[in-house]
Amino acid sequence: MKPFTLTLDNRAKLTGLTNLPALLETAPKHVPLIVGLHGGSYSSSYFDADTKHTASLASNGLGIPFVAIDRPGYQGSTSFYPIPEGSSFPETSADWLHRFILPAVWKEFGLPRGCNSMVLLCHSLGVPGALIAAANLDQTPVDEPASYPLAGIIMSGFGTQPIQDARPPLGVGAQSSEFMEFSPKVKDAIVMPEGTCDPALYAETARLNKLFPSREVDDIWVAWLPRWKTEWTTRVRVPVMIGIAERDGFWKGTEEHVLELKETFSGSSRVEGGVIKGAPHNLEMSYWSQGWYARCFGFGMECAASFAASNWR
Repeated sequence: MKPFTLTLDNRAKLTGLTNLPALLETAPKHVPLIVGLHGGSYSSSYFDADTKHTASLASNGLGIPFVAIDRPGYQGSTSFYPIPEGSSFPETSADWLHRFILPAVWKEFGLPRGCNSMVLLCHSLGVPGALIAAANLDQTPVDEPASYPLAGIIMSGFGTQPIQDARPPLGVGAQSSEFMEFSPKVKDAIVMPEGTCDPALYAETARLNKLFPSREVDDIWVAWLPRWKTEWTTRVRVPVMIGIAERDGFWKGTEEHVLELKETFSGSSRVEGGVIKGAPHNLEMSYWSQGWYARCFGFGMECAASFAASNWR
């Protein structure tokens, strides 16, 4: 994938990776721009871990453009610290996504490629900000043009039923009050234990590991878990696809957890999901990677077609 840097309307920098394949004759009539939002302690390179574990395979094969952003505070993307008083990390993330990041990504990569819509592919701590942003779309006046045409959300590695004491243990490393380090060796045992991924990937995990904002984890307990059902998930209107890994080290990999998630998206036009048997937290870096990406891009194309159909009526 190729790196990019954008300057947002608030003068912040946004970095990331793109895979913009040539338009195929066999490409669908309605093409989505799929945007990847990585989880905590990773960056956009999570979606391009190596030549086998990369979104570019599905992107090139189907002719669907893919953009992976570095979320605020990661790599070269400007941090939104300090978080405004009265807000939280996922809420501020949602605000930046909605007002600055997604409009800029759409203008730079979606419109020029002839895409008709945008679908978010979210992993782990990349999920809550995306869901809150989608929920807040219901506050946009009907007669106001959308600054980005959101058509669907895909989520994995995140939920509403954490495993008890699931806060990530921190290894020895560079830490401050704002940013912390998750030891790669400790992390690997949790997010992709032995038997769930190509052993060669363990040689890449130190390179892929990034400092992460401490509030990002803390506010899952402070803001997300107490408020997800009453304030956010019921207001999401776009289609949602949920993948819960059976061997997720942070969230319960059960059908009951999936059912709770599916039921809470009561306002969504379409909800599907299930437990991915045997899979670990890091689906995109596991033996399930290519199958998962194929499903995600397929769902994205269906969302794009449904988005077009809804505009015809």
